[in-house]
Amino acid sequence: TDNARYACYDVKNFYLGTPLDRYEYMRIPLHLIPQHIIDQYDLTNKALNGFVYVEIRKGIYGLPQAGMLANKLLKERLAPHGYLEVRDTPGLFIHKTRPIMFTLVVDDFGVKYVGKEHADHLVSVLKRYYTLSEDWTGSLYCGVSLKWNYKERWVDISMPGYIKNALQRYNHEPP
Repeated sequence: TDNARYACYDVKNFYLGTPLDRYEYMRIPLHLIPQHIIDQYDLTNKALNGFVYVEIRKGIYGLPQAGMLANKLLKERLAPHGYLEVRDTPGLFIHKTRPIMFTLVVDDFGVKYVGKEHADHLVSVLKRYYTLSEDWTGSLYCGVSLKWNYKERWVDISMPGYIKNALQRYNHEPP
C-alpha cells in the first residue's frame, strides 16, 4: 500500500543465547588457545592429553542445529503476540491482525509495516527476549544498502564498496 514503510532490525547474539535441546561436547587443542586465556582459566591443569574438553549448553556459530533452534525459539516467543511464520514460506512472518510482516535472514529482520505503532509492537516483543539494533530508515538489510523512495514507489539496491573490496581480496591487477 502507499502507506507502507520499511525498517530493519538486527538481533545481537541471536544464536548464542539459544539453549540447546541437548548439550554438545567439544575438545579444543590447548595450543590453539591464546596463552592469556590459558592462564586466566588455569587450563593447563584442566587439559587432558593436550586438549581441553568443553560442554556447550547454548548455541554457538558453526553448530549445525543453532539456526534451527534459534528460529524455533523465536516462533515460540512471537506466537503469543500474534506473529506466525507463513506456512509455505520459511523466514516470512506475518501478524494475525496487524498490518505488518517481516523476513528473517540469520539475525536480520526486514520489516514492512503500515503505522509505526505496529512496528513498535514488534520491537517491544523482540526486546523482551533479545538485544536489538533498530534502523527505522530500512537502509541496510543483510549487508545490502536500500534507498527507499516512498513517493515514487521504488527502492535502489546497492552494495557500496563491494567490487573494490572483491578486487582487493582476489589481488586483481588492473588491465
